[in-house]
Amino acid sequence: MEFYTDEWEEIEDVWEPFGEAIQRWYETGLATATCQHCGQAGDLTRWTWEDDYYAFGYLGFEFWDWPEFSPRFLERFAHALGGHRTVLVWGKL
Repeated sequence: MEFYTDEWEEIEDVWEPFGEAIQRWYETGLATATCQHCGQAGDLTRWTWEDDYYAFGYLGFEFWDWPEFSPRFLERFAHALGGHRTVLVWGKL
């Protein structure tokens, strides 16, 4: 699902229900959103996003000036966190 055009203009009809769900998640830690394609409501924190564009959770780590993480490092990191689902959100400023 796309939230922005190629020129980074917000797509209002698509973004609104997710923006509200994200705000509820931020305030309460819980949020459901309804997919406009299939009409199914679901827990926003359980959704998987293409290229892990978004991740919702209670614990985050930020690494500056590190090389790209190997799959083995990510597996061991998840294991050290008790096997919880982990998501790598990557970007550059």
